[in-house]
Amino acid sequence: MIDILLDTILDILRILPFLFGTYLFLEWLETHAEHRFVHILEKHHRLGPLFGSLLGLVPECGFSSAASNLYTTGIIHAGTLIAVYLSTSDEMLPIMLSSHTPWSKILPILAVKLITACIVGYLVFFLVPKKKRDIDSFCEREHCECEKGILHSALKHTVTITVWLFVITLILNGIIELAGIDSIRNLVIHYPNKSLLLCTLIGIIPNCASSITLTTLYLENVIPFGAVCAGLLANAGIGLLVLFRVNPDWKANLKISGFLIAVSLAAGMIIQIFA
Repeated sequence: MIDILLDTILDILRILPFLFGTYLFLEWLETHAEHRFVHILEKHHRLGPLFGSLLGLVPECGFSSAASNLYTTGIIHAGTLIAVYLSTSDEMLPIMLSSHTPWSKILPILAVKLITACIVGYLVFFLVPKKKRDIDSFCEREHCECEKGILHSALKHTVTITVWLFVITLILNGIIELAGIDSIRNLVIHYPNKSLLLCTLIGIIPNCASSITLTTLYLENVIPFGAVCAGLLANAGIGLLVLFRVNPDWKANLKISGFLIAVSLAAGMIIQIFA
């Protein structure tokens, strides 16, 4: 139990700077620079999915949680959000580097995530209408108390969502710990033909432990390349948790989750065929 609690605390501490930075930026934007920033976004809006794909490759899931907030307020397009989610590798890269995994095994996974994120992100960007920009409604829902200053509001946002994330992450960590990686390993071994689907469903779990599990199974040669790619494409860290917390449109949230599963599974199948 102590290990689960410590893991949860560490998971939350890693994203705290991203959460606080995002909320501080949103408060500053609403108070001082919204019109100027809107002009910049409109001028360079087509680069969103590309930047999202590149930022998502940065280890940990800070950018996916930040993207969830920026999408909810309408600052970034759904295509950019999807690109960030698909390219996010969470704990994969740190684990592989600490295990002295050769780059010949790391780079193909990063390449698959980057290319898939970029292609799918731009497809969504051109096919799905942009969400209306509305920071005011976000602040009203979160009771930000802007009159007390942007620092106070950002801190309040951060504390509120951190408490919620801590509780949910603790529950998920407990479930994954009870299930155990050995049980998951045995499940994949007994149903090898279902490994793509199983890994995708593991990956969609909004928790750092899912990327750890997938990476470990791949390094142990339990799952093939296509399966680990499918799982890691679906894995956006706690980005989906943040999305469900801050975005009141649950239908849109469920569609995004389902779309991630479908894209990840399809990409894994294509890789399995050609690899």
